[in-house]
Amino acid sequence: MKNIGSELGGLLKKICLWGGVMAVVCWAFTLLWGFDITQLAGFALGWGYMCLCMYYLGVTCEKAVELEGQKAKRTMLGCYMTRYGVLFVLCAGAMLTKAVSPVGILLPQFYPRIILYVIQIRERRDK
Repeated sequence: MKNIGSELGGLLKKICLWGGVMAVVCWAFTLLWGFDITQLAGFALGWGYMCLCMYYLGVTCEKAVELEGQKAKRTMLGCYMTRYGVLFVLCAGAMLTKAVSPVGILLPQFYPRIILYVIQIRERRDK
């Protein structure tokens, strides 16, 4: 596995940590309707996939910075297509088998953007 730069690596650790916290909170919210193992499995799978995607995106971004314009664009496009293609397959499998909650898989994919907004707001406030 390729090492990610210290600044980006620190940011990815924050995203995975706080994403885990958010997944637990969202899963706990579903307990209002009763315990369902598919919800727990869905949020666990969604959080794990989110962390994997963020690592893959970080490695791809560091690689793309070193490439020429068009090659960098193709590299990033390939990253996005792979991430969303696998997400589609995961959700389709979840809906067909009903073994895990597709909502639990999808919801954690929004966490990185929320976490990055909160980090930006906190940094602006501290200045």
